[in-house]
Amino acid sequence: IALSLRSPLAGAALGKPYTSAVREAAGLLIKAGHQVRRADPPYPRTLAVTALAHWTAGASVDARDLDPRLLTRRTRVHAAIGRRFAGRVGTGAAREALRRRLKPFFDEYDVLLTPALARRSPRAAPWHERGWLRNVAANSAYAPMTPPWNLTGWPAMVVPLGTLPSGAPCAVQLVGRPGSEAVLLDVASQLERQHPWERIAPLG
Repeated sequence: IALSLRSPLAGAALGKPYTSAVREAAGLLIKAGHQVRRADPPYPRTLAVTALAHWTAGASVDARDLDPRLLTRRTRVHAAIGRRFAGRVGTGAAREALRRRLKPFFDEYDVLLTPALARRSPRAAPWHERGWLRNVAANSAYAPMTPPWNLTGWPAMVVPLGTLPSGAPCAVQLVGRPGSEAVLLDVASQLERQHPWERIAPLG
């Protein structure tokens, strides 16, 4: 198992509660008999641009048959930017290049263990009234750990583990090579047995 505390998106800082949850998970997995080693996947420097291109291009497709007058300005901008990327995204070349780059890492490691998030979610506010760039920056800083696996389409799952200083639940992310869903579920079950998930929501 590879333990990584490096953000795939350059400039996104990982908060201490999230890195602590990963270290706690690593300790539990070592006790379960796994070999855990610090190792970072070779994320390309262009990953943020690739992720943004696919994110906005998808929105442009979703908005194609909608009346733009009914969309918020933020959404109109998001879709408009995506239309510029749609042709490039449609070839699938960027996704395939990312898979080729990351595949050797999973030839060496069976599972990648990372934080699920980098920080608490943005404070509740009328984000739809704020600018597009501010929205993108807030989203990228909050959740930079998942884009590579959304792009590759490889198995990844979030497993509850630990709590934040506020008492809210924390979590870690498990990632595997194509076809390794059963392996990830088995690792998650081992974490659950050693550190049962605390129920936060009330019963009933």
